[in-house]
Amino acid sequence: MASRHDRRPPATEMPMHRLNLNLLYPLHAILHAPTLTEAGRRVRLSQSAMSHALRRLRDHFGDDLVTHSGGDQQVTPLGLALRVEVRRVMQEIEGTFNYALDFDPLTASQTVIIAVPEAIEQMLLGPVMRSLSSDAPGLSVRMLPLDADAPQRALDQGADLLFLPADCKIDRLETLPILTDHASCMVWSEHTELGSIHYMDEAQYRAARHIVPQGDASARIAVDDLGECLLKARQISVRTSSHATLPAILIGSDLVATGSAWLFQYYASFMPLKVLAAPFPTKETVYVAQWASHRRRDPMLAWFVKRIEEHVSQFPNRP
Repeated sequence: MASRHDRRPPATEMPMHRLNLNLLYPLHAILHAPTLTEAGRRVRLSQSAMSHALRRLRDHFGDDLVTHSGGDQQVTPLGLALRVEVRRVMQEIEGTFNYALDFDPLTASQTVIIAVPEAIEQMLLGPVMRSLSSDAPGLSVRMLPLDADAPQRALDQGADLLFLPADCKIDRLETLPILTDHASCMVWSEHTELGSIHYMDEAQYRAARHIVPQGDASARIAVDDLGECLLKARQISVRTSSHATLPAILIGSDLVATGSAWLFQYYASFMPLKVLAAPFPTKETVYVAQWASHRRRDPMLAWFVKRIEEHVSQFPNRP
Protein backbone atom coordinates (compact mmCIF):
# COMPACT_ATOMS: atom_id res chain seq x y z
CA MET A 1 0.00 0.00 0.00
CA ALA A 2 1.45 3.35 -0.96
CA SER A 3 2.33 5.76 1.84
CA ARG A 4 1.39 9.43 1.85
CA HIS A 5 4.94 10.20 0.77
CA ASP A 6 4.33 8.18 -2.43
CA ARG A 7 1.20 10.13 -3.36
CA ARG A 8 2.81 13.52 -3.88
CA PRO A 9 1.92 14.66 -7.42
CA PRO A 10 4.38 16.58 -9.59
CA ALA A 11 4.58 20.32 -8.90
CA THR A 12 2.86 21.00 -12.23
CA GLU A 13 -0.21 19.09 -10.97
CA MET A 14 -0.59 21.21 -7.79
CA PRO A 15 -2.16 24.50 -8.94
CA MET A 16 -2.81 26.96 -6.14
CA HIS A 17 -6.51 27.22 -6.95
CA ARG A 18 -6.98 23.66 -5.67
CA LEU A 19 -6.16 24.81 -2.14
CA ASN A 20 -8.23 27.29 -0.15
CA LEU A 21 -5.73 29.81 1.17
CA ASN A 22 -7.81 30.05 4.36
CA LEU A 23 -6.14 26.75 5.24
CA LEU A 24 -2.98 28.72 6.05
CA TYR A 25 -4.47 29.61 9.41
CA PRO A 26 -5.22 26.02 10.55
CA LEU A 27 -1.89 24.89 9.02
CA HIS A 28 -0.01 27.45 11.10
CA ALA A 29 -1.91 26.40 14.23
CA ILE A 30 -1.48 22.66 13.60
CA LEU A 31 2.29 22.98 13.14
CA HIS A 32 2.75 25.01 16.35
CA ALA A 33 0.09 23.78 18.79
CA PRO A 34 0.75 20.71 21.01
CA THR A 35 -2.58 19.06 20.08
CA LEU A 36 -5.19 19.28 17.35
CA THR A 37 -7.72 20.45 19.94
CA GLU A 38 -5.45 23.33 20.99
CA ALA A 39 -4.83 24.19 17.33
CA GLY A 40 -8.59 24.44 16.81
CA ARG A 41 -8.95 26.67 19.85
CA ARG A 42 -6.31 29.06 18.49
CA VAL A 43 -8.16 29.55 15.21
CA ARG A 44 -11.65 29.13 16.72
CA LEU A 45 -12.56 26.00 14.77
CA SER A 46 -14.30 22.88 16.07
CA GLN A 47 -12.58 19.51 16.40
CA SER A 48 -14.36 18.20 13.31
CA ALA A 49 -13.48 21.29 11.27
CA MET A 50 -9.81 20.96 12.24
CA SER A 51 -9.81 17.27 11.39
CA HIS A 52 -11.27 18.11 7.97
CA ALA A 53 -8.66 20.85 7.45
CA LEU A 54 -5.85 18.44 8.39
CA ARG A 55 -7.12 15.85 5.90
CA ARG A 56 -7.13 18.43 3.11
CA LEU A 57 -3.64 19.61 4.03
CA ARG A 58 -2.33 16.04 4.13
CA ASP A 59 -3.80 15.37 0.70
CA HIS A 60 -2.28 18.57 -0.69
CA PHE A 61 1.24 18.00 0.65
CA GLY A 62 1.20 14.20 0.34
CA ASP A 63 2.50 14.02 3.91
CA ASP A 64 1.02 13.40 7.37
CA LEU A 65 2.50 16.73 8.62
CA VAL A 66 1.73 15.71 12.23
CA THR A 67 1.10 12.35 13.89
CA HIS A 68 -0.45 11.57 17.26
CA SER A 69 0.55 8.77 19.58
CA GLY A 70 -0.39 8.38 23.21
CA GLY A 71 -1.64 11.96 23.36
CA ASP A 72 1.64 13.37 22.04
CA GLN A 73 1.94 15.17 18.72
CA GLN A 74 4.98 14.63 16.51
CA VAL A 75 5.73 16.88 13.55
CA THR A 76 7.10 15.22 10.42
CA PRO A 77 10.29 16.49 8.73
CA LEU A 78 8.18 18.25 6.08
CA GLY A 79 6.04 19.77 8.82
CA LEU A 80 9.13 21.08 10.58
CA ALA A 81 10.40 22.59 7.32
CA LEU A 82 7.03 24.22 6.73
CA ARG A 83 6.94 25.84 10.18
CA VAL A 84 9.39 28.60 9.33
CA GLU A 85 7.94 29.26 5.87
CA VAL A 86 4.34 29.34 7.08
CA ARG A 87 5.24 31.70 9.93
CA ARG A 88 6.95 34.03 7.43
CA VAL A 89 3.90 34.01 5.14
CA MET A 90 1.57 34.66 8.08
CA GLN A 91 3.68 37.60 9.19
CA GLU A 92 3.56 39.08 5.70
CA ILE A 93 -0.22 38.62 5.53
CA GLU A 94 -0.73 40.24 8.91
CA GLY A 95 1.65 43.04 7.95
CA THR A 96 -0.36 43.67 4.79
CA PHE A 97 -3.77 43.77 6.48
CA ASN A 98 -2.51 45.77 9.46
CA TYR A 99 -0.69 48.24 7.23
CA ALA A 100 -1.61 51.90 7.50
CA LEU A 101 -0.19 54.89 5.66
CA ASP A 102 -0.62 57.03 8.76
CA PHE A 103 0.62 56.35 12.26
CA ASP A 104 -0.48 58.52 15.16
CA PRO A 105 1.59 57.48 18.21
CA LEU A 106 -0.86 59.18 20.58
CA THR A 107 -3.79 57.04 19.45
CA ALA A 108 -2.11 53.88 18.08
CA SER A 109 -2.72 50.62 19.91
CA GLN A 110 -0.18 48.28 18.34
CA THR A 111 2.53 45.96 19.61
CA VAL A 112 6.15 45.98 18.48
CA ILE A 113 8.28 42.92 19.22
CA ILE A 114 12.01 43.64 19.49
CA ALA A 115 14.87 41.15 19.63
CA VAL A 116 17.94 42.72 21.19
CA PRO A 117 21.10 41.79 23.15
CA GLU A 118 20.75 42.54 26.86
CA ALA A 119 23.41 45.27 26.86
CA ILE A 120 21.69 47.18 24.04
CA GLU A 121 18.31 46.72 25.72
CA GLN A 122 19.54 48.47 28.86
CA MET A 123 21.65 51.19 27.30
CA LEU A 124 19.60 52.06 24.23
CA LEU A 125 16.03 50.87 24.54
CA GLY A 126 15.53 51.47 28.26
CA PRO A 127 15.45 55.29 28.04
CA VAL A 128 13.30 55.15 24.89
CA MET A 129 10.79 52.86 26.62
CA ARG A 130 10.41 55.31 29.48
CA SER A 131 9.26 58.04 27.10
CA LEU A 132 6.54 55.92 25.51
CA SER A 133 4.08 56.43 28.38
CA SER A 134 3.62 60.03 27.21
CA ASP A 135 4.59 59.83 23.52
CA ALA A 136 2.78 56.60 22.56
CA PRO A 137 0.64 55.45 25.52
CA GLY A 138 -1.14 52.74 23.53
CA LEU A 139 1.99 51.21 22.00
CA SER A 140 3.02 47.93 23.63
CA VAL A 141 6.60 46.67 23.46
CA ARG A 142 7.72 43.08 23.93
CA MET A 143 11.41 42.24 24.24
CA LEU A 144 12.96 38.98 23.07
CA PRO A 145 16.52 37.88 23.85
CA LEU A 146 18.65 37.82 20.72
CA ASP A 147 21.24 35.17 19.98
CA ALA A 148 23.65 36.94 17.62
CA ASP A 149 24.81 33.56 16.34
CA ALA A 150 21.25 32.61 15.30
CA PRO A 151 19.27 35.83 14.70
CA GLN A 152 16.79 34.05 12.42
CA ARG A 153 15.40 32.38 15.53
CA ALA A 154 14.08 35.73 16.75
CA LEU A 155 12.27 36.28 13.45
CA ASP A 156 10.71 32.83 13.78
CA GLN A 157 9.44 33.92 17.21
CA GLY A 158 7.67 36.90 15.66
CA ALA A 159 10.19 39.74 16.13
CA ASP A 160 9.40 42.93 14.21
CA LEU A 161 12.80 44.55 14.82
CA LEU A 162 16.28 43.14 15.42
CA PHE A 163 19.21 45.05 16.94
CA LEU A 164 22.52 43.24 16.46
CA PRO A 165 26.16 43.61 15.36
CA ALA A 166 26.47 44.27 11.64
CA ASP A 167 28.65 41.22 11.13
CA CYS A 168 25.72 39.05 12.34
CA LYS A 169 23.01 40.71 10.25
CA ILE A 170 20.61 38.82 7.98
CA ASP A 171 21.29 39.86 4.38
CA ARG A 172 17.70 39.79 3.08
CA LEU A 173 16.35 42.26 5.68
CA GLU A 174 16.13 46.04 5.62
CA THR A 175 19.16 47.36 7.52
CA LEU A 176 19.95 50.67 9.18
CA PRO A 177 23.20 51.40 11.11
CA ILE A 178 22.33 52.70 14.58
CA LEU A 179 25.56 53.17 16.53
CA THR A 180 29.24 52.36 16.59
CA ASP A 181 30.76 50.82 19.71
CA HIS A 182 34.12 49.59 20.94
CA ALA A 183 35.61 47.90 23.99
CA SER A 184 36.48 49.61 27.24
CA CYS A 185 36.94 48.70 30.89
CA MET A 186 34.94 49.72 33.95
CA VAL A 187 35.87 49.81 37.65
CA TRP A 188 34.52 51.24 40.89
CA SER A 189 35.33 54.97 40.95
CA GLU A 190 37.16 54.48 44.28
CA HIS A 191 39.12 51.43 43.18
CA THR A 192 42.31 51.46 45.29
CA GLU A 193 44.66 51.04 42.34
CA LEU A 194 42.68 52.09 39.26
CA GLY A 195 40.27 54.71 40.57
CA SER A 196 42.64 57.64 39.96
CA ILE A 197 43.85 56.73 36.45
CA HIS A 198 42.27 56.80 32.99
CA TYR A 199 44.22 53.97 31.40
CA MET A 200 45.46 50.65 32.75
CA ASP A 201 48.44 48.98 31.23
CA GLU A 202 48.78 45.36 30.16
CA ALA A 203 50.44 44.30 33.41
CA GLN A 204 47.64 45.81 35.51
CA TYR A 205 45.02 44.12 33.33
CA ARG A 206 46.68 40.71 33.66
CA ALA A 207 47.02 41.10 37.43
CA ALA A 208 43.44 42.26 38.00
CA ARG A 209 40.46 40.20 39.12
CA HIS A 210 37.76 40.28 36.44
CA ILE A 211 33.97 40.09 36.36
CA VAL A 212 31.93 38.90 33.36
CA PRO A 213 28.18 38.55 32.82
CA GLN A 214 26.48 35.39 31.63
CA GLY A 215 26.91 35.04 27.87
CA ASP A 216 29.99 37.25 28.16
CA ALA A 217 29.63 39.90 25.44
CA SER A 218 33.38 40.56 25.47
CA ALA A 219 33.73 37.31 23.53
CA ARG A 220 32.37 39.25 20.54
CA ILE A 221 34.54 42.35 21.02
CA ALA A 222 36.50 43.24 17.90
CA VAL A 223 40.16 43.25 18.96
CA ASP A 224 43.59 42.47 17.58
CA ASP A 225 45.71 39.45 18.51
CA LEU A 226 47.00 41.10 21.71
CA GLY A 227 43.45 41.88 22.82
CA GLU A 228 42.36 38.32 22.10
CA CYS A 229 45.27 37.04 24.17
CA LEU A 230 44.49 39.33 27.11
CA LEU A 231 40.80 38.45 27.11
CA LYS A 232 41.60 34.73 27.21
CA ALA A 233 44.22 35.23 29.94
CA ARG A 234 41.90 37.13 32.34
CA GLN A 235 41.52 35.87 35.89
CA ILE A 236 37.73 35.67 36.02
CA SER A 237 36.72 35.84 39.66
CA VAL A 238 32.99 36.56 39.35
CA ARG A 239 30.37 35.54 36.80
CA THR A 240 27.10 37.42 37.13
CA SER A 241 23.67 36.24 36.02
CA SER A 242 23.25 39.23 33.66
CA HIS A 243 24.63 42.62 32.63
CA ALA A 244 22.09 44.28 34.93
CA THR A 245 23.74 42.93 38.09
CA LEU A 246 27.29 43.76 36.99
CA PRO A 247 27.43 47.41 38.23
CA ALA A 248 26.11 46.63 41.71
CA ILE A 249 28.80 43.99 42.21
CA LEU A 250 31.55 46.21 40.81
CA ILE A 251 30.80 49.02 43.28
CA GLY A 252 32.95 48.61 46.37
CA SER A 253 35.12 45.89 44.81
CA ASP A 254 38.52 45.58 43.14
CA LEU A 255 37.01 43.89 40.07
CA VAL A 256 37.44 44.96 36.43
CA ALA A 257 34.77 44.57 33.74
CA THR A 258 35.45 44.60 29.99
CA GLY A 259 32.72 45.35 27.49
CA SER A 260 30.72 47.97 25.60
CA ALA A 261 32.02 51.53 25.91
CA TRP A 262 28.48 52.83 25.33
CA LEU A 263 26.96 50.67 28.05
CA PHE A 264 29.73 51.41 30.54
CA GLN A 265 29.42 55.16 29.99
CA TYR A 266 25.68 54.82 30.54
CA TYR A 267 26.29 53.08 33.90
CA ALA A 268 28.96 55.62 34.92
CA SER A 269 26.59 58.53 34.20
CA PHE A 270 24.51 57.73 37.30
CA MET A 271 26.58 55.33 39.43
CA PRO A 272 29.99 55.61 41.16
CA LEU A 273 31.76 53.81 38.33
CA LYS A 274 34.62 54.81 36.08
CA VAL A 275 35.30 53.93 32.44
CA LEU A 276 38.91 53.24 31.45
CA ALA A 277 40.45 52.76 28.04
CA ALA A 278 41.20 49.12 27.31
CA PRO A 279 44.91 48.13 27.46
CA PHE A 280 44.82 46.81 23.90
CA PRO A 281 43.91 48.24 20.47
CA THR A 282 40.16 48.06 19.86
CA LYS A 283 38.14 47.96 16.67
CA GLU A 284 34.77 49.53 16.05
CA THR A 285 31.65 47.38 16.10
CA VAL A 286 28.64 48.70 14.19
CA TYR A 287 25.18 47.84 15.52
CA VAL A 288 22.26 47.85 13.09
CA ALA A 289 18.49 47.71 13.21
CA GLN A 290 16.84 45.20 10.88
CA TRP A 291 13.28 44.48 9.83
CA ALA A 292 11.47 42.54 7.11
CA SER A 293 11.59 43.96 3.58
CA HIS A 294 7.82 43.76 3.17
CA ARG A 295 7.53 46.25 6.07
CA ARG A 296 10.00 48.78 4.70
CA ARG A 297 7.25 51.41 4.58
CA ASP A 298 5.54 50.47 7.84
CA PRO A 299 4.98 53.85 9.55
CA MET A 300 4.95 52.38 13.06
CA LEU A 301 8.37 50.75 12.64
CA ALA A 302 9.73 53.88 10.95
CA TRP A 303 8.54 56.00 13.89
CA PHE A 304 10.04 53.64 16.44
CA VAL A 305 13.42 53.40 14.71
CA LYS A 306 13.51 57.19 14.41
CA ARG A 307 13.05 57.46 18.17
CA ILE A 308 16.08 55.21 18.62
CA GLU A 309 18.13 57.36 16.24
CA GLU A 310 17.09 60.54 18.07
CA HIS A 311 18.15 59.05 21.38
CA VAL A 312 21.55 57.98 20.04
CA SER A 313 22.16 61.45 18.60
CA GLN A 314 21.81 62.93 22.10
CA PHE A 315 24.41 60.68 23.72
CA PRO A 316 27.10 62.80 25.42
CA ASN A 317 30.73 61.75 25.39
CA ARG A 318 30.53 59.52 22.36
CA PRO A 319 33.00 56.58 22.59
